[in-house]
Amino acid sequence: MSFFSQTIERKKKSKAQLQNIFRNRTFIVILLILVCFSLLLTQLFHLQVNLHKKYSTLSDSNRIQLIPMPPTRGHIFDRNGVVLATNIPSFNLTITRQNISRPVDEIIQTLSQWIPISEQEISKYQRIDRVTSRQTAVPIKEQLTEEEINTLAVNLYQLDGVEISSQLTRFYPELNSAVHALGYVGRIDTRDLKDIEEKNIQNQYLTLTHIGKKGAEKSFEDILRGTMGFEEVETNSSGRIIRRLEQTLPTPGQDIYLTLDIRLQRVAEEILGDHTGAIVAFDPKTGEVLAFVSKPDYNPNLFVNGISHTDFNNLNNDPEKPFLNRVMQGRYPPGSTIKPQIALAGLEQGIITPTSTVTCQGFYQVPGSQHKFRDWRKWGHGKVNLYLSLVQSCDVYYYDLAYKMGITPMTDYLKQFSLGTPTGIDLLGESQGVSPTPSYKRKTFNQPWFDGETVTAGIGQSYWLTTPLQINQATTIIAQKGQAFVPHILKATRNPATQELTLKKPVPIAPINVSKSEYWQGVIDGMIGVVHGNQGTARRIAKGINYQIAGKSGTAQVKSIAQNAVYNKETLAKKHHDHAWFTAFAPADNPSIVVTVFIENGNSGSGVAAPLAKEVINAWISDFKTPLQTPSTNTRAGE
Repeated sequence: MSFFSQTIERKKKSKAQLQNIFRNRTFIVILLILVCFSLLLTQLFHLQVNLHKKYSTLSDSNRIQLIPMPPTRGHIFDRNGVVLATNIPSFNLTITRQNISRPVDEIIQTLSQWIPISEQEISKYQRIDRVTSRQTAVPIKEQLTEEEINTLAVNLYQLDGVEISSQLTRFYPELNSAVHALGYVGRIDTRDLKDIEEKNIQNQYLTLTHIGKKGAEKSFEDILRGTMGFEEVETNSSGRIIRRLEQTLPTPGQDIYLTLDIRLQRVAEEILGDHTGAIVAFDPKTGEVLAFVSKPDYNPNLFVNGISHTDFNNLNNDPEKPFLNRVMQGRYPPGSTIKPQIALAGLEQGIITPTSTVTCQGFYQVPGSQHKFRDWRKWGHGKVNLYLSLVQSCDVYYYDLAYKMGITPMTDYLKQFSLGTPTGIDLLGESQGVSPTPSYKRKTFNQPWFDGETVTAGIGQSYWLTTPLQINQATTIIAQKGQAFVPHILKATRNPATQELTLKKPVPIAPINVSKSEYWQGVIDGMIGVVHGNQGTARRIAKGINYQIAGKSGTAQVKSIAQNAVYNKETLAKKHHDHAWFTAFAPADNPSIVVTVFIENGNSGSGVAAPLAKEVINAWISDFKTPLQTPSTNTRAGE
């Protein structure tokens, strides 16, 4: 084969090899394309079919949003339908960040040229804005005046995202009256948020800015708050609302009726005047609280939209402590007001009888001791039985009784009367009080118990600490001869949609039974003698009434007096003056009211506190004893 032929043959073979290589590579490329296309189709099928629901939901989440709709807070009425807490419209200037086209600082500066905006208001806006979403309108100025609204109305077109909005604001028309019972609402703070999280009810406060802080507003928050509603809206990519799709309306909070009678409340507040102290009154047949007065007081409207630093500091630094709810949180030695209960304990334990006597010569000595425990009457009361011990409030009689009974049996018996232990009232924050016992002293002071402390506990001193609420409950139990009820301030709830009224059923206490029924009457007779007896410590208040009052005065020592010294209020600072107590029920034979008056450093229970108690009792029996005026005939009993 010639060279030329060989060359041609080699070229043919090379061309065939190149064609094979090309065909192989083309096949591989096509195969790769088919594999990739198959994978793409598989992934598209997975996304379009298998994951359709998931991504459809995510898409709707970007497009459709739920906007919370806050409920209207329930109203609070007294027992006769007088409004104690309501909601009034107010107008606020708000900024919604998602809608603004200029920096917030520039907007505030422009607004300040039209209406006054304080540094405090700006600081408050910034604090709220930091924890609020861009879609939420945040107030920069609240409770606009009519003049401010008019000024803004003609200028706001210049600012996007700034609007005048209306809302309902809590308002207390009775101002300071009954504030310690009512409490108030205020802005939700970090402590409230923590409590909401612990209760796992965050969904109920999504857009709510206020919550009950004290008193009935806090205690019945779940009833008053209502249930959150929601509005479903469609938004664009910027989050702006395009259209509204669906609504689930909020459920308004229920209205509540308190057991308070605002007429009696006003009388009690007026007669207490400038005294620092408390007055509390019950209906003994139901346990309903008729009056609940603590002085000094304050205006709850100051707190609704944020109290000023000046007002808060004035209240918080006031030495008279207006924030202290003295009715149920003030703890004081009860003095002689608990002698009826101690007498009953002595009768029931067989230590005394209604006719057994003790000779009082003005002092008492524990056997084997030279220390003299003085009676309030330095020359003594002579021979004293149960009746006279209460009428004249003989200390020696109760020194002797307490010593013979022993501290633990005495305090254990008195706990049944809610002395030194909570009453269980349906308001949050009730103080415990203190029952004097050796274990309490050891635990608190790491000291042993002495016989002398048992002796003074018999006249409501020693380590006794009680609240006016506890004293009133103890007196109520005496008035009802052991068949009483737990005190309560919630009388009824009302559904605002149906107007159905649900009455609260009184809860009875565990009955206190005594072995002889005449023991109850013997103690009650002694308390009647306090007011109507010739030697009664409070006999001056019996004048001018045509019914009987059963009462007991008490003058509780604040500062100890040396063995041979004499109490002289003129030489003592006011804060060391004796406390004044008087507790009573009337009419004595069929009680319709029980009243306790406490005056801090008031010096004399019979001279200062008793006349005030008489005025409250007389107002109720003569003028205000009326049934609940229900707003609807559609009522049912509560739990």
